[in-house]
Amino acid sequence: MSPASMNNKQVAQILEDIALLLEIQGENPFKTRAYSNGARLISGLDRDVAELVASGEIRALKGIGPALSEKITELVTTGRLDYYERLKAAVPVGLLELLQVPQLGPKKIKAVHEQLGVTSLGELEYACLENRLIDLPGFGKKTQETILKGIAQLKKNRGQFLLGDVLTSAEELVEKLRRVPGVEEASLAGSVRRRREIVRDIDCVVSSACSEEVREAIRRWPDLGNPELPGGGKACGQWEVGIPVEIQVVPGASYPFALLYGTGSSEHREALARHASLKGFSLADRGLSQSGKEVTCRSEEEIYGALGLSWIVPELREGLGEIEAAARGELPDLLEEKDIRGVLHVHTDYSDGAVPIAEMAEAAQKLGYSYLGIADHSETARYAHGLDRERLRRQQEEIDRLNEAFENFVLLKGIELEILADGSLDYDEAVWKTCDFMVASVHAR
Repeated sequence: MSPASMNNKQVAQILEDIALLLEIQGENPFKTRAYSNGARLISGLDRDVAELVASGEIRALKGIGPALSEKITELVTTGRLDYYERLKAAVPVGLLELLQVPQLGPKKIKAVHEQLGVTSLGELEYACLENRLIDLPGFGKKTQETILKGIAQLKKNRGQFLLGDVLTSAEELVEKLRRVPGVEEASLAGSVRRRREIVRDIDCVVSSACSEEVREAIRRWPDLGNPELPGGGKACGQWEVGIPVEIQVVPGASYPFALLYGTGSSEHREALARHASLKGFSLADRGLSQSGKEVTCRSEEEIYGALGLSWIVPELREGLGEIEAAARGELPDLLEEKDIRGVLHVHTDYSDGAVPIAEMAEAAQKLGYSYLGIADHSETARYAHGLDRERLRRQQEEIDRLNEAFENFVLLKGIELEILADGSLDYDEAVWKTCDFMVASVHAR
């Protein structure tokens, strides 16, 4: 991975991987949490971590100590981290996959690895089927059954990705495509463009007058992991988190049609083709014609317009009556970012956040929000600088002072309570009454 491609998300992921590898090895919990907290801080930055490294500001970032700042600097400036490579070499690669299994945290993974020699998902499943986990300390029959069910679910869901885990990376891929010499336009397509909650791949459509040159440039990308050029104007590979990618390169005149077809869904395409046929048109992935004469369309909007339809946003293209609704001019409005009035449960620099309350309030107002709910960790979360009663009182006083100066905006006082092992909460009702809202979480068993 080149230094230029090492973004905030990638740095944060490597720091989180280090935390998990250290925990599997049984390292000091404080050292493990330092990497985990560092990952959370980097992923939450509103600036490029490379800028902070270049300016030296990374060393002054709260929660990033000297050792961690050195490692982040090495990652950003060289694209790799020797410490991370040594950790990976010391831990069987299959153990990280086991973290996806319910009821199997790093400590239990360490136990099954050291006591049963388990190094992969297959070996873990075999050990469960032989009832070898039952006698291990901290396991038992119920835990073994839960692990077996988790393995089955994991195998069933293999190859599926949550949209939230891939969307930012997919958008970065499109931006990179737009910078390729010869590319005129580039867009996401497929289920990612339709914002499906679960996706299997990333589809992109690119317009260019020099398809082969563009595909050859893409083939040389190390980021795509040995991409292939199967023909038909396509380039295929794997992007971040191992998700398959298919890039379709077409001439400019075909771009709107290829984008429409590439976005799908298949049910929407079929319904649209039937509608076009009823109107006397023939619609295909490379063009629209009527009575054998090509109909020029420079955008998706013009394609829908030529068929007597309002433009249908990708999120509605599922073959669920949207064609008929568009013909009647009755398409629903989608929820947009501008409709969001505020955000609850944010952390500040009182606990494990990186930014003071005043700065967060200013940012929220710039986004057009009417409220922001502050809910830092409670005192049980000492590893995250959780607030005891006195610090919570001081925070609430600061919130009250800030609120006096606001117009059409309010900070809400909250706390993230810890649900303890016996089911109780770590603050009593007297504290609850000082809050506008509360969040209750389990952070440890």
